[in-house]
Amino acid sequence: MLLIALGRIVQFLLLFVTIKVSTTLLPPAEMAKVFLVSSIVAFYALLLLNPVGMFMNRRLHAWNATGRVQHYYNYFWLYLLAVCGVSVASLWVFVEVGWISIHSTMAWTLLLVGGSLLFTTVNQVVIPGLNLLGYRGWFVVLTLATAAASLVVAIIFVIGFAPKAENWIIGLLVGQLIFAAVGWKVFFAKLNAHDALQKPTKQHVNALIGFAWPISIAVGLGWVQTQGYRFMMESGLGLHALGLFAAGYGISAGIISAFESVFTTYLQPIFYKNISNDNVLEQSKAWREYAGAIFPSLMLVGFVILSTASELTRAMLGSEYGLSSQFIVWGVIAELARVASGIYGMIAHARMKTRLLLGPSLLGASLSIALIWWLMPKYGSNGVGIALMLSSMAAFIVTYTSTRNEFAVNFPLRMLIMSLCMGVGLIFFAEILRWAMGKNGGLVVIAVQLFVIGIIFITFQYILLRPLLHGNRKNERS
Repeated sequence: MLLIALGRIVQFLLLFVTIKVSTTLLPPAEMAKVFLVSSIVAFYALLLLNPVGMFMNRRLHAWNATGRVQHYYNYFWLYLLAVCGVSVASLWVFVEVGWISIHSTMAWTLLLVGGSLLFTTVNQVVIPGLNLLGYRGWFVVLTLATAAASLVVAIIFVIGFAPKAENWIIGLLVGQLIFAAVGWKVFFAKLNAHDALQKPTKQHVNALIGFAWPISIAVGLGWVQTQGYRFMMESGLGLHALGLFAAGYGISAGIISAFESVFTTYLQPIFYKNISNDNVLEQSKAWREYAGAIFPSLMLVGFVILSTASELTRAMLGSEYGLSSQFIVWGVIAELARVASGIYGMIAHARMKTRLLLGPSLLGASLSIALIWWLMPKYGSNGVGIALMLSSMAAFIVTYTSTRNEFAVNFPLRMLIMSLCMGVGLIFFAEILRWAMGKNGGLVVIAVQLFVIGIIFITFQYILLRPLLHGNRKNERS
């Protein structure tokens, strides 16, 4: 886990630099266009690609054992091209009739969305695939290389041409394309020898469809819940307000997702491997270990974000984004509820009962749109934040009630209480530092405050994760 953690720390630093540079080079209105493009790409990816990718992850070890990975992945590449074609064609229609607008030309809109779907998907299939196969070193190196190259090329394009969202996104895609090609070569070189070609049977297709269609609907509704607000804000409050809100909300989402990825990168391959034998007791044990490691640590992440919200805004965003700090709290609560929903949703994956995810997703999406429609005219951007928070919490409650009876889900309550107490302590220490050093200090003061809180946070995280770390060391010696 140490290699993954170190890699994610570097990736987090690159994320920090990317956010800081993008919000420094691009004004809020241009950043809003970046957010809108990413939301459109996410819509098609979540609806049409993510469920198939989850199915592939679920079966990767079994396919590799029989030497069939490359055969099945060839079918996926054809499917990916078809998805890109359908996405570009449908997006053209949506833009023509006026349902969607990113405030750019039609050609740029189609190029950015189609290119992002193609290059990002290839990158995110082959490089994480190396991690699932156990090649963590290659995974870490290629992931960091992708992030670094994308950032460098994006900066060159924005400075060299113009501070426009289109140039920034194209730069990111060039970096992804370069290391998607490298990752492709490495991934397929690491697979087991090819078995005889076996075309997918009707039974295989039915298994894929039965697994994927509930996920497709669930994640599509999840997109409505978590990203649909961007289009409602664009039409109701304008690009500038959207840029400020999404930047502040994105600090919470980005940091929590970054820490979440440390655990999912390390633990999900183990989880998928342990549930592959369809033994209910083994699946229950696998989920308890998976959830017990993630929940307390990510709760503590939420507390450290809350305790340093004003400092994070000034450190991570450009000077035009000072008002974004007020939206961080909504992002913390909403994202922690999203993570909790995802963890309990893994029960449905383990039991191959992905239909259990439909009810929570439908509730979350419906409630999000209804609350935004009601609260945004009254409270502006903060109304959007409240709506996202409440809808995410409601979706988690329903996910929990839908999945808890599938198998025993006993949970380490003591670790949660420890995390809560540590979180309160972080808020207390942060207030002491502000009182001692001042609330309006320069970047040096902010850096010192974040460094001190960061050291305390890392110490607390080590205490929470010590059983997991020590358990892994024992397993390595045995």
